[in-house]
Amino acid sequence: MTAVTSVGAMSIVQRLQWVGLAVLCLSTAASAVKCFDCVGEDCVGSFCEGQYCMLSKFAPRWGSAEWGAPQTVKGCMSGTMLRDDVRDHCEANLEDGIEVFTCFCNKDYCNGPKQVRKLKIEPVELYTCVCDGEHCDGKSCVGELCTYVVNHKNKRTEQGCVNASIPLIERRTLGACMMPPITGAMHHSIAKEVEDLLNTESCTCASDYCNTKKPVIEVDENMKCKMNVRANLMGAEMNSRTISCSGEYCFKVNATSELGYMRSFGTIGCVSFIEGSELAEELEITGCAKFQSEKLTVNACFFTNDTKALARARSHVQPKQRLVTAAPEKHRRPTKETPFEFEPAPPVAEEGVGESEKEEKEEKEEEDEREEEEEEEQKSKNAKQHHKSHKEEESEKPVETFIFQGPTEAPVPEDSNTTLVAVFVVIMVIIVIAGVIWKFELHKKVFRSSYDTVAGG
Repeated sequence: MTAVTSVGAMSIVQRLQWVGLAVLCLSTAASAVKCFDCVGEDCVGSFCEGQYCMLSKFAPRWGSAEWGAPQTVKGCMSGTMLRDDVRDHCEANLEDGIEVFTCFCNKDYCNGPKQVRKLKIEPVELYTCVCDGEHCDGKSCVGELCTYVVNHKNKRTEQGCVNASIPLIERRTLGACMMPPITGAMHHSIAKEVEDLLNTESCTCASDYCNTKKPVIEVDENMKCKMNVRANLMGAEMNSRTISCSGEYCFKVNATSELGYMRSFGTIGCVSFIEGSELAEELEITGCAKFQSEKLTVNACFFTNDTKALARARSHVQPKQRLVTAAPEKHRRPTKETPFEFEPAPPVAEEGVGESEKEEKEEKEEEDEREEEEEEEQKSKNAKQHHKSHKEEESEKPVETFIFQGPTEAPVPEDSNTTLVAVFVVIMVIIVIAGVIWKFELHKKVFRSSYDTVAGG
């Protein structure tokens, strides 16, 4: 994949991008379902209309820096890049409980909390990848995709992992090399400025240690595309030069967000696929698609007029994966907070069933659920009563009891108080007698003294 510093007139492919966006609006109006349009796993806020309802993850990332906490976003998907037969399902990691990454469905409000729990699960495999760069904590990492990033100007390289950070985008770049990196999460710490991304190529692959070496692009790159990067981080606008590049396809991506500090991110560039790369089953080879949520909007377009590239993509459409209704027992590890507890999916309604019959079925299901809850409550009450009666029977049996007390002191004799009072009375009597005697002797001396004075002797 090569970059060219000069840019000519707008190519036919770039003009077709605007046509694709117009077709996107028309296709949305043709067949639309109503979906919850909000942020959070259990949110049921406003709603939007589109071809499909979606639940996905959004992580505002610029390289290895996180500009906000990852969020679950719900919204609508529409566009010509979406197939007409997308299955109702969720993709989840089953290694540690159930961690849901993405859900698709095409019924009104099917991305609500209760409805999502009834969707079938498609296990998502995580891969062990080589990790080499400033962002790495060790020599390997685990993620949905492995990455190999190279700056062709200074020859610096990094390897690592990447998880889905923006709805839709990473799904279309499985097994591809692109310039510039199509999302902010795909260049790790290689680029510091948007201008650096014009020289940065990012490749993805999906197998253990597939990023040991840079994937080799062996196909012809016949498309000439514009290349530009712009971003808004914490209100600071960044915009690179516009140059050109060569690839199998031209792409255009634009994301605007009110979540985190990365307000917008937009790239246009070129992308080429590794031989044998699979196309995600939900996507067409070319076209435009839009994800719309309460605080996030993502637009993406892929175009090519290379017939060989189209033929290769048609022969490598991803097969439909095995669906499960719950995680296998060996994977269901209890966690403090499990995002979703999935229930078996309800039977698919037959064609031609009226709204009244659907309502009756829903009412019947609710009645069945209430009856089951009442039965469980009755069983628990019976169990409690049986336990109580059993305890009463045991209480009727004679039980030997033992009382343990501390050591006691000998009782004080009852006459001890009487003795003390008697001693006190005797002492008081002695004091009184002594006082009377002393007073008598004093009077005697005074009288004697007075007599001697009068007698003159």
